[in-house]
Amino acid sequence: MKMNTFAGAAAFAICGLAAGLSHAAEYTIRVGNWNPNPHHAVVKALEEWAATIEEESNGRIDVSIDKAIIGKPAGQYDLIRQGVVQAGWGVLAWTPGRFELSQVVELPFLSPNGEEGSRKITEIWQEHFADQEFTDTKLLALHVHAPGALHTKVKIGTLDDLKGQKIRTLGSGVEWAEALGATAVVMPASKAHEALARGVADGILFPFDAIQSYRLEEILPYHLEVPNGLYTITFFFAMNKRFYDSLPDDLKAVIDANSGPDLAANIGRHWDEAAAVTRQALVDDPGHDVATADAAMMEELKARSADVFQAWKDIATAKGVDAEAILSEFPASGH
Repeated sequence: MKMNTFAGAAAFAICGLAAGLSHAAEYTIRVGNWNPNPHHAVVKALEEWAATIEEESNGRIDVSIDKAIIGKPAGQYDLIRQGVVQAGWGVLAWTPGRFELSQVVELPFLSPNGEEGSRKITEIWQEHFADQEFTDTKLLALHVHAPGALHTKVKIGTLDDLKGQKIRTLGSGVEWAEALGATAVVMPASKAHEALARGVADGILFPFDAIQSYRLEEILPYHLEVPNGLYTITFFFAMNKRFYDSLPDDLKAVIDANSGPDLAANIGRHWDEAAAVTRQALVDDPGHDVATADAAMMEELKARSADVFQAWKDIATAKGVDAEAILSEFPASGH
């Protein structure tokens, strides 16, 4: 009797195992992740994307978001392109000269929020230069963070107050910081706290959520924001092209349905929500001063931005792209 019971249990287990194997995922997407913070807005958005892909593929695709960092931030695109990971995200500024057209959204006053800016730059890439950039991967979305602001140790009442100030920035923000009269200090965001604490930098161009993420509240009490954003940084979310091409058509359709402007907007929305929480906390804190550029400052900011815009126009024109047509698609540009 015991033997029969054991045999029955074993048979049941084997059947269960066989059933489990029959429903095992056919494909695995490993998403490279260089940000170890599980609460970061993009990490949360990618987890949401992963769950959607698994559900809509009926479990045929398994998606895992890396919890450990693989490779340097500057090498993330090549990890995807080479197939070390099946998908991943990164910063366009880490690959200088490679995605200059897509970096148009980094120009000032073009992105009123992460959701709209992300949707618009992905649409512009699709329409205007998909044949020039990201041709060696399957681009899922371009996205930007919430509008960037200037955070400083001293109050910036006029642009003259920026003279001699060392401002940490990245990407197109380098030219912009110098156009404002400041000295650009380029370094990874992870080094910002140390640089500011030691006086290597006097301020930083950052979205509001990053002030809390990088523990800068006690160092930077002054915050200057600009309508439609003082600046932004462009990010990519891409998939290995060979992996995508290996999928059957029905699973390609799942990926395609969860790519493009809607996905971009959702990632940007996550970032907007995170930034709004920190911004409100700073507004409510009597130890912090959150100010908005007035009309006089905005007029001067726009005047000083002319050369920064022209530099991008020259790049676009050299690559056969209608720069004015693209800029006109940003409703807040004024250019």
